[in-house]
Amino acid sequence: MSSSDFFTKFSDEASCKAYFKARRELEHSTCKQCGSLHTYWQEKENRWRCKECKHAMGLKKGTVMENSNLNYKVWLWSLYFVTLTKKGFSALELQRLVGHRRYEPIWGLMQKIRVAMGHRDEKYTLDGFIEMDEGFFEGHRKKDEEGLRTKPAKELDRQVKAIVAVSTTPIITGEDKKGRPITKPGYLKISVVQSLSKTDIAYEAEKIVAQTSYVTTDGKTSYRTLNDICGNHTAIVVKDKKQVIKIFPWVHIAISNAKKKILGLHHSVKDIYMQNYLNEFCYKFNRRYFGIKMFDRLMVAALEKPWYKS
Repeated sequence: MSSSDFFTKFSDEASCKAYFKARRELEHSTCKQCGSLHTYWQEKENRWRCKECKHAMGLKKGTVMENSNLNYKVWLWSLYFVTLTKKGFSALELQRLVGHRRYEPIWGLMQKIRVAMGHRDEKYTLDGFIEMDEGFFEGHRKKDEEGLRTKPAKELDRQVKAIVAVSTTPIITGEDKKGRPITKPGYLKISVVQSLSKTDIAYEAEKIVAQTSYVTTDGKTSYRTLNDICGNHTAIVVKDKKQVIKIFPWVHIAISNAKKKILGLHHSVKDIYMQNYLNEFCYKFNRRYFGIKMFDRLMVAALEKPWYKS
């Protein structure tokens, strides 16, 4: 729906709460305790109760809003604003948009939404032809006692390592006059790893790619473990760095765009939260053609499970 229709329809707390209740009844109408379909709503207690086992379930229970003191209007408006633009908003910008007086609850709200985005994408694996490479994202530098940012011994010590994979589809018309890739991107996955060892790559690759996929990587020896995971693994040793972007175009474009978004919008991200921000980037990239349906799909992810469950 358009912005004018959205804010007209959900202008107060009562309308937002009613919408959440209707969506929960549509998506999850069974008892979480015994699976019974016979539940009824208790208006005063603001919860459902099962007729079979008497188990009670609150309106926020089992959703991304669980244990949150923020009202339904703030949550619904935030979910809409997150899907409104491709680049998204910072927590400070969202705080101003929803009119909340404190920054910390809005920052926590956005982290929970990003976790829900990651949970939704975990349901799917990449298949077909896949480009895979490692990416390095700049983490937050710690400050010393004098308040100065410490300089690490090595450049990679302050960078968050991640495995990046993009599924691609060949373009029948071939390479155009502007020298663009002869493939088009499908879906994207980015997983933060502790190291680029064979063990870590194998663990993440099993969750990212399907067994029937065809994966292309560079000559890094750690990627040899993909031979036992996917249907076909091709390692290409690239000596000329200028040829890398031609052989692995979309995975490097995805890494570059993710870095620009994080740096331009958030400026600095702590290492422990980097996966959340990458979740948001992948979620929007994978649904870049959804348009106005993006809000509806994010509502499904938000109501599917609590933010703390993997």
